[in-house]
Amino acid sequence: MTATDHQRNAPESAGIRRVELPLPFQPGSVNVYLVPQDDGWILVDCGMNMPAALPAYEAAGIRWTEIRQTVLTHVHPDHSDLAARIRELTGAPVRMHRREEDVLKGLETPRQWLSWQDGVLHGAGVPADARGSIQHEFRRMCALFPAMAADSYIEDGEIIPTALGPMQALLTPGHAAGHMCFYLPERRILLAGDQLLRPRTPHLEWSEQGCALAEFRASLERLARLDVDWVFPSHGRAFGGHRPRIESLLNHSREMGARIRNLQAAGLGSAHDFALAYWNRPMAAFEHRTAVFEMLAYLQFPN
Repeated sequence: MTATDHQRNAPESAGIRRVELPLPFQPGSVNVYLVPQDDGWILVDCGMNMPAALPAYEAAGIRWTEIRQTVLTHVHPDHSDLAARIRELTGAPVRMHRREEDVLKGLETPRQWLSWQDGVLHGAGVPADARGSIQHEFRRMCALFPAMAADSYIEDGEIIPTALGPMQALLTPGHAAGHMCFYLPERRILLAGDQLLRPRTPHLEWSEQGCALAEFRASLERLARLDVDWVFPSHGRAFGGHRPRIESLLNHSREMGARIRNLQAAGLGSAHDFALAYWNRPMAAFEHRTAVFEMLAYLQFPN
């Protein structure tokens, strides 16, 4: 069987439905998944509030009243923007890790959040004109996060009953502080969110409260200990071979760390300088911000 055949035969036969929804930015689409319960569906992520989104659900044969709960891998807008609207349509609770609700609470006062971000960027050496472009883009982005609180929290290790057997919630921080994966051991399926993508590499979100790089690597190592036949990612098609993919991501991370140590030895000063030297290409505002925050995450962790 070729790799293409392997992807084509990914088991929606397991009973999990994938709905691919459009995005207004790269990578162009996001996957949401419906996991069957005895009396309906668990929706994993929900996509962005775009004109084509709700018709895509309906074209997939989804009846809103059959959705019993929505669980979010994390609250980046491509995964969560529709959450309040889905709750309206279904009457079902929306659940997330408490760390992700903390992100939403911070965005309730966007001026304060943007002021914090500007301070971080200034401290990282980003020039004033570039900070202005980033802040302009993020004023727009703030409106794409759902203005809502969780109906309840998902806890690390929690078992969620499904028609396919127990589904275990796993806290896998790094890309987001409260990122969750969902593992169905009886089907050897991992709903991986943005933690395991192929061929894309998830970026890291630096924070003052944790060490994103150390957490990301530990999260990958935790997932490598699972028995998994299929990874259902948030972007792209299902794939097998989760351990080789994890090792590839860990190797990429170690190589990036080594290159950054070489840049340190060359005497570069700020995280902004490191980001420009490492990626060495023009970046739009959103990508520029992401690059600086990822560089802060690497500079925070000595290995």
